[in-house]
Amino acid sequence: MVGLPQRVYYGWYVAVAAAAMEFANAASAIAILTLFVIPMGDEFGWSRTEISGATSLGAILGASLAPFAGRMVDRLGSRKILVLGGLVVAGACFSLAATQTLLGFYIAFTFARTADQGLIKIGTSPTVAKWFLRYRGRTIAMVFFGGGLGIIILAPTVQLVIGAWGWRSAWAMLGGLMLVLGVLPSALVIRRQPEDLGLRVDGASPEHSSNDARPIDSAPADPPPSDPSPASGPDLPTPDEEAQWLLGDVLRTPSFWLLLFSLFAVSTTSAGVTLHLVSYLSEKGLSSGSSVTIISIFSASGAAATVLAGFLSERISPRLIIFLGYLLAATAMVVLIIIDNLAEAYLFAVLQGAANSGINVLAPILMASYYGRSSMGSIFGITRAGQVIGFALGALISGVVYDSTGSYQDAFILFVIIAVASSLFILLARRPLRIGPTSR
Repeated sequence: MVGLPQRVYYGWYVAVAAAAMEFANAASAIAILTLFVIPMGDEFGWSRTEISGATSLGAILGASLAPFAGRMVDRLGSRKILVLGGLVVAGACFSLAATQTLLGFYIAFTFARTADQGLIKIGTSPTVAKWFLRYRGRTIAMVFFGGGLGIIILAPTVQLVIGAWGWRSAWAMLGGLMLVLGVLPSALVIRRQPEDLGLRVDGASPEHSSNDARPIDSAPADPPPSDPSPASGPDLPTPDEEAQWLLGDVLRTPSFWLLLFSLFAVSTTSAGVTLHLVSYLSEKGLSSGSSVTIISIFSASGAAATVLAGFLSERISPRLIIFLGYLLAATAMVVLIIIDNLAEAYLFAVLQGAANSGINVLAPILMASYYGRSSMGSIFGITRAGQVIGFALGALISGVVYDSTGSYQDAFILFVIIAVASSLFILLARRPLRIGPTSR
């Protein structure tokens, strides 16, 4: 552990390091890749389906890795996982800068997406969830805000670098950024949980701590006095009431599977649009400069929604907010289908950015509020795998539909239907009843 001021709870340093990793990890984001689709496609003659296939393959491998990475987070912590993931993404970016073939592109970007979805995403927010309870919503939001801020800043930066020095220089720049802002802070700062440093969740004093690390099937202890806490919304327990579920018990609750399926389904709509957004807007007559502005608005809206959702989740039901996010995603798709001017494109960017980011940040918050922090890495690894498979499927659907029909419209109509259906599943995913000897 680096020498940091001890008067500040160490969990805040962990949150900042995780947010920095997410910022640098924008290098592997589909919203950044979309800026490379046209220049790389024009140079090599690759089709949209061929480029989409790389994102899908990496996502599938990341989904396969995510549950195992989640178990490692619970047992060993996130530091090694984040450092490894960051090194892989950086190496992939440098390889993309030198790529000459479709196979080389597939190998490099597959490694980047696998590390992104199977390592980095699994290591950031679950770790922060283990360090906080009272301010869990806002600290997880901080982590996701880092990722959104990365896209806001890097999208125009990448476009400028591509215009000035070419797309190869842009990939090299992204790789260097990951080493400096992602790998180094994670190696120096990230730790598994507060108990490993002799601390307590939220930095609480002993008399205000609860049995945070006690699994659901262990004997209960006398509940400590309860502090006033922001975490008092309908789906959020007070600190002394937080259940600690074992993974096996989690998997036996219907609510978990409803959450998993809804996240998988709505994720198809997210990636199915994002990867092809610049190409779609170009066909609608918008310039590449306008498209980059739209991506920045998309990311800015998402960043703002991330912060807002994090604070709101400490006061009202995150399940209700996610439900509204699904409906917002459906509305954004409708706007996208009828776009014929720049103002409507800006409106889409605001709606879609808020919906996507709000859903992403609220998913781990809701799961932590339902099942506690002891198995958070494992739970998030499984649900993230479901989301990643949805990302892969959505991107591929859009590419296949476009190459078959010459239009994205049929794919986008399908995504509207999926978003509405997902909202119904999340409504059914109520807080599970505690089971075993600690039930109250």
